[in-house]
Amino acid sequence: MEKRKNQTQLEIEIRRRVEAKYDERNALLIHLISYAGVNILVWLIWLFSSGGFPWPLFVSFFWGIGMAGHLLDYYNKHGGGARKREERIQEEVLQQMRRLEERERGIYADENADVYALDDVELRHVRLTDDGELTDYQPMDEDDAQEQRRQER
Repeated sequence: MEKRKNQTQLEIEIRRRVEAKYDERNALLIHLISYAGVNILVWLIWLFSSGGFPWPLFVSFFWGIGMAGHLLDYYNKHGGGARKREERIQEEVLQQMRRLEERERGIYADENADVYALDDVELRHVRLTDDGELTDYQPMDEDDAQEQRRQER
């Protein structure tokens, strides 16, 4: 019974999202139709009146800015912008999950590190002394290591 209730709640939530999308699409279409209709009307009034300064430019331009904003809003919520946003979020989530895995395994990657700056870093070779301190040392190449082993025998 509990599972059925959750299924019904899920269906209601999905229906609300779909209805919201269609409501916003209808609002966008109404806005677009009214924009076109009013612009045609004001341009016809200007054309059949004395002419002169093209004052309908102000209506077309400033209302056009609002229309463009409404179109972008719809595109980003329900169109291709929403899909791109979801893809970017998924990529970021996967990247964060990889970082968490690396931390758990003991691999620490500084996300703010500049990897190109590492080219200028001088590597230091250190070793642990018998009393537990780190000291600098020069590593031997393979030939020197073999020579030292021969001398120790």
